[in-house]
Amino acid sequence: MPTGGGPWSVRGVGPGRGRAALELYQYGELTDVLVAARLTPHLLRGARYCPSTGRNRHVLAWGRLAADGAAPAVVFSGRRPFRRVRSTAEVATVAGRFWVAWAEGPFDAVRVEHPAGGTAERLPLERVRDRHRNRDRGAA
Repeated sequence: MPTGGGPWSVRGVGPGRGRAALELYQYGELTDVLVAARLTPHLLRGARYCPSTGRNRHVLAWGRLAADGAAPAVVFSGRRPFRRVRSTAEVATVAGRFWVAWAEGPFDAVRVEHPAGGTAERLPLERVRDRHRNRDRGAA
């Protein structure tokens, strides 16, 4: 992932001692673990955003590759005054089983589809809480 692209980092764990996994970190803390599975047809696991410059946001989406190993087409969308904004994201594969996509813009949703077509999956982007606010809540 590019430097300065939000508070996320990912780590792929190969299938050496079991199933492959994708670990998603947010502000250096483990946030999600996605394990390779053949039983689910779902490509999209999650999507998040955090503030960036101006009205823009750093956005991230992640999930499993299709059964045939193809990376999905990922499109982030949002609204600006008087128009809709869409951007096709660059998709990177991780550990040969997973994908991640990121972008910067005024986005509030993501749409994922297998390149050969089929049912599209959509999710609204979930807001990432500022890590400093989370620490303050725990102190009492």
